[in-house]
Amino acid sequence: MSIFNKKKITDFIIYGFGQVINLVSPLLVMPFIILRCGEDGLGRVGVGFSFALIVNGIIDYGSYITGVKDISINRDNATVLENKAKAIYLSKFFLLLIAIVFISLLVFFVPFLSKDKTLFFLSIPIIIGQFINPQWFFQGVENFKWISIVNVVSKAIYILLVLLFIKDKTDYVYANLFFGIGAIIGNSIGLIWLINKYNFNCRNFSIPDAISILKTEFSFSVSQFFLSMYQFFPIIIISYIGGDFMAGQFRVIDQIITIFKTYLNMFFYFVYANICFELNKSLKNGIKIWKQYNGTNFILLFVLMLIFYIFSDEVFTYFKIEESRIPQMSYYFKLGLIVPLLVSISQPLRQLMFAFNENKIYIKITIIATVLNFVLLSFLTKQNGLSGAFFSIILIEFIIIVLYLNILKIHFKENSRNEL
Repeated sequence: MSIFNKKKITDFIIYGFGQVINLVSPLLVMPFIILRCGEDGLGRVGVGFSFALIVNGIIDYGSYITGVKDISINRDNATVLENKAKAIYLSKFFLLLIAIVFISLLVFFVPFLSKDKTLFFLSIPIIIGQFINPQWFFQGVENFKWISIVNVVSKAIYILLVLLFIKDKTDYVYANLFFGIGAIIGNSIGLIWLINKYNFNCRNFSIPDAISILKTEFSFSVSQFFLSMYQFFPIIIISYIGGDFMAGQFRVIDQIITIFKTYLNMFFYFVYANICFELNKSLKNGIKIWKQYNGTNFILLFVLMLIFYIFSDEVFTYFKIEESRIPQMSYYFKLGLIVPLLVSISQPLRQLMFAFNENKIYIKITIIATVLNFVLLSFLTKQNGLSGAFFSIILIEFIIIVLYLNILKIHFKENSRNEL
């Protein structure tokens, strides 16, 4: 089976269309927020947004990995699909309640957070929207049309609300609220369609099944939480050490870099269900398809990154950065571009870690990498500013790649024996 067949290309175009707005919406919104609220205001928005995304790592509780895999394998069994979906949503509801209580305690009792209570409480709708989010199910059954519909509706509402209601410097507190409102509405539309399409019975939820998920997925979901911390906590550390202005600078650079990381996440989930499905049938063919997908993607991504590297000064002109600061920002940006380049290698390896059920060692790697990143990030940011922050992230990403390769070499050797 080749990845270059009509259905796969059509699915990717449909899926990509919906994901384009995920990439474009920050590029439309951020210059506007900088213009109205300044770089320090953008820094605070980034801290609140990252805080919400870290909590989302708890709410998801493995649904985007084990959930997608289970749905993919059982896509033709309506009973299993219904029971799995209901159990996951009930477990996520329990986690949502715990998360809201936990957030409230943190915001009231941690000085760094309590100085901006309104921002953090108005970021909670992002978490509620993620609880509702049915995209993990759509990914499992490879329904890319509805993933796109949900994304387009969510981000269109977000952009519209920001442009209409953010007027002055103090309105930055509403940016995350508007993102959450868009997510709640868009994801609710997708969930209602899913329930009607598969005739799910919205009664008789099984508490034991939900508790079972919480128990069996605990260690893996802890690793996903640490992964969220690894991805989204740096701006909080930078804000704490360097202040809101430095956090705003990091947010601008990181948001551009996130275009590539978002694309890589999009691609990860687009191919993940199919890779699991093919590997489940044949190791040899599954590895071949994995190489085709990710090899082609790496070449495409490298070309796009090269374009951004060459035109870095023009990028920051668009983001309303003062002309005198553009050379320094351009340097940070070129350094930061190494991060998605490394992620384009680590993400495909991460796919195989999950597909080959190397979850236990993956958990250990993720936790160790996250803790090490916090230590290095804090030290190097204090010593070298944003340069130190990016050096820390680059070093940790490189270590992760080496560790993944060391674990996966057994499976690569097994595949090589099968080819003989």
